[in-house]
Amino acid sequence: MKKVVKSVKKRFKKVTTSVRKHPLISIGATLFTLMLIGGLITLVLVSGDDGSSDDTSASAPTNGDKQDKSDKPRKLLKVAPPAPVRSGPGTLDVARREGRFAIAQARGRIKQPNGISVTVSAAPKQPVTVDYQLSCYSQNGKTGSTKVASKRYRTTPPESRNLPLPLLGADECTVSVSAQLTEGSGRIKVIVRAS
Repeated sequence: MKKVVKSVKKRFKKVTTSVRKHPLISIGATLFTLMLIGGLITLVLVSGDDGSSDDTSASAPTNGDKQDKSDKPRKLLKVAPPAPVRSGPGTLDVARREGRFAIAQARGRIKQPNGISVTVSAAPKQPVTVDYQLSCYSQNGKTGSTKVASKRYRTTPPESRNLPLPLLGADECTVSVSAQLTEGSGRIKVIVRAS
């Protein structure tokens, strides 16, 4: 640390002598010196605090004070739950959203699907844009085959629609459906069913 301070003093002397010769560079030299000193002070303060201080009086709330919420650990990521899985007919997933141009998203996996249907409803009644993607897999001998289908359609709910399977006799299909309000605020609901 002493070497750094000595080096700064030496440079400061050099700068001050050159400032006398060239007064126009004095502003830049002054700013540089201030930034250098500020950086050193910050470095000393940060490296000097190792967090092992036993003084808790400053951070402990008193009887009348509420504890600051920023002291609580925060969750950085919200992990999505796994996609629902269904082995027979029935409701696979239901999603609801509310707000301006709200989007409801439903998804899931169906084993040995015979069919998949999507039901959409909206309040107040308005046109809805529906996007879906179906990915089906079948194990045939040593190699398997996968086919993917995706489509967008527009409808005025309530409406129920059967989605064509891209691969008949599939062992498993993964479906993802999103429905969005197109005329503003309201509520939207999408249901995915296996048959």
